[in-house]
Amino acid sequence: MKPGLSRNGGNLVSVPFSVERASAFLPRGFWQGRAGAQRTRELHHRPPRRPNPAWPFVVFFAGFPLWWLVGLGSFGFLLMSIPLGYYLLRRRTITLPAGFGAWLLFLTVLTIGVTVLWAPLPDVLPEKGVDTLVPFLYRGAWFIAVTVVMLFIGNASERELPTQLVVRLMSWMFLITVAGSYAGYFFYWVDFPSLLQIILPKALLNNDFLNILIHPGLAQIQDILGYETIRPKAPFNYANSWGANFGMYLPFFILAFTGYKASRRHMIIFAVLALASIPPVIFSLNRGLWLGLGIMAFYMVVRMAFSGRWIPLVGIALAGIASAAIINFSLLGDLIEDRFDNPHSNEGRTNLATTTIKLTLQYSPLIGFGATRQLQGNYFSIAAGETPDCPHCSPPGLGTQGSLWYLVFCTGLLGAVLFLYFVGRRFATAIVMNGRFAQTLVACGIFFACIIPFYDVISETLMTLMIAIGLLWRHERQRITNSSPGETGVPSTKNQLPDT
Repeated sequence: MKPGLSRNGGNLVSVPFSVERASAFLPRGFWQGRAGAQRTRELHHRPPRRPNPAWPFVVFFAGFPLWWLVGLGSFGFLLMSIPLGYYLLRRRTITLPAGFGAWLLFLTVLTIGVTVLWAPLPDVLPEKGVDTLVPFLYRGAWFIAVTVVMLFIGNASERELPTQLVVRLMSWMFLITVAGSYAGYFFYWVDFPSLLQIILPKALLNNDFLNILIHPGLAQIQDILGYETIRPKAPFNYANSWGANFGMYLPFFILAFTGYKASRRHMIIFAVLALASIPPVIFSLNRGLWLGLGIMAFYMVVRMAFSGRWIPLVGIALAGIASAAIINFSLLGDLIEDRFDNPHSNEGRTNLATTTIKLTLQYSPLIGFGATRQLQGNYFSIAAGETPDCPHCSPPGLGTQGSLWYLVFCTGLLGAVLFLYFVGRRFATAIVMNGRFAQTLVACGIFFACIIPFYDVISETLMTLMIAIGLLWRHERQRITNSSPGETGVPSTKNQLPDT
């Protein structure tokens, strides 16, 4: 049969010839020649899609309860920063925030501190061996990790790491923190090992410091009010750490659930969860937390009043009335009264801060001593100290009981000033921005400033602070780009939370 003919009932009929009809029976790329065939092969052998560089951030925070059970509640933050640092270094350009030179100088001072780790001090126990390096390297790892995360967030585009996703993950951490407090208060007697405690050699588990970091404890039982009191700490290592993280995650929780675009259902959920978070704040007995929340609330009220946002102000007023009612008509009010009647640590903290500043100014005012030190005896006699009958007679280490004193003692006045300058400059830049997003995240910096003299914040708390700084920095760059359409290289605001 000739081409172009078809048999129909025994008769031959003519069928129009076309390339399209013939192509259905020929290999792909036949009519296009070699170039077309090459393009076809390239389409069929396209390289695999690269993973989103932000996946370690999302996986860690989204699965934080699991990592906590594994024993990576603290170390996980450090491990997360390693792949983020790898993806950051693979970028063609890395943008740095204004004032980052001061932060680099701070890290330099911190590193130089290794040279004075074994320097002798009067009335202070001498440091011997390499054990002194462990806390120094641990703190250094935290500072490097938070630097990496801050730079990664600031350089990541909205497509790689949407602002809304970061806010929701931090809000998720707030809910985990509240849930952990209830678990610690009602199931404080429950104790179980983490996966790491099960699989690690016993020789490593003999280290008390490591055990605290990898053990998923629920609460601390402390004699603060004259009797044993339950202080929840899950999912963190200490009760004070729980309070510090509660306050740092709270602004993200507010951002995630409120705003002009929030539905009625979201507002109801927000109100219920906010009321449920009040009792843990009280029975945590964290005075630093109470102070920080009070000043943070005052800041929010002032900003809303100046910006004319009266509806949120009414909401804050109603929340205050509800909180007061819950406290007055429950045992929580008695707890608050008992806590203020038992200052417990005021004198010890004052003596410790005074001794810390005195020794630093006298012997190493610029770079400090690199790591914390332990006094001989107590504040009254070098012959006194911890004994079997009085295990708490020995005072806490110099440079503890507040990260402000850590900065002064371990990095000197130079390091402390550089640290505070960088953090202060970043939030000073953000505080003049208008809009709900910037105003709310500035509350993280205000809360941080309130607790740094009292709590150890060189941990998850500092990580949250640097996440807020990274988001505010990126928000600042996006605002500049929106006002200057000709600029390029700055993330899009397509998926950003509404700045209202």
